[in-house]
Amino acid sequence: MTGTSMTDDAKSLATKGMLADPGDHFRGRYEVERKLRVEDIEPVRQRLEAARAVPFTLGNTETDVFLDLADGRLEANNQSHTLRVMEPSGRVLWISKGPRPDECVAMDLAEYDKALAMLTSLGFAEVRRITKRRDIYFLGDLHVTLDRVDGLGDFVEVAAMTDDEADLPRLRDKIAEAVAGLGLDPRGEESRSYREMLFG
Repeated sequence: MTGTSMTDDAKSLATKGMLADPGDHFRGRYEVERKLRVEDIEPVRQRLEAARAVPFTLGNTETDVFLDLADGRLEANNQSHTLRVMEPSGRVLWISKGPRPDECVAMDLAEYDKALAMLTSLGFAEVRRITKRRDIYFLGDLHVTLDRVDGLGDFVEVAAMTDDEADLPRLRDKIAEAVAGLGLDPRGEESRSYREMLFG
């Protein structure tokens, strides 16, 4: 790879608000995660930095717009469709979770307004909205998310994604090791999504 192409790659990442190449971190049909409430995010950040975790995105504000059909069939089937816009990068993701545990598919979309208009034309409507401040670090093949969620407080998520369902037990063990290594108190673990915590 030439110096010019490396510069082009860095520029391409920067336009999406990325500080590092995500590699395979967000690829896969399954996501294993543990979410823990914390009193203060900063000690966790210090432990991540001491462990030489790689910053992926810092200082992002994310707005999640949750969508469902008029009859509420997605929520009733333990599914969620979310349109996420990130600032200041303007990056847009469409995220589908469920109905099976750990099942998650996401894709980049070009423009938030057009994406929302297209989904609305297909019969989707906004049912909820959540805003959070989010920093993401890579710790080996795990990603660690530091969240400040409006109306809820501070949380840390340790997660990994895979296409191999048979790999889920190994990833759960690896995440448990990382949770302990980051000094996170398991008594703060939260199994509910932010949506469930805010809206029931």
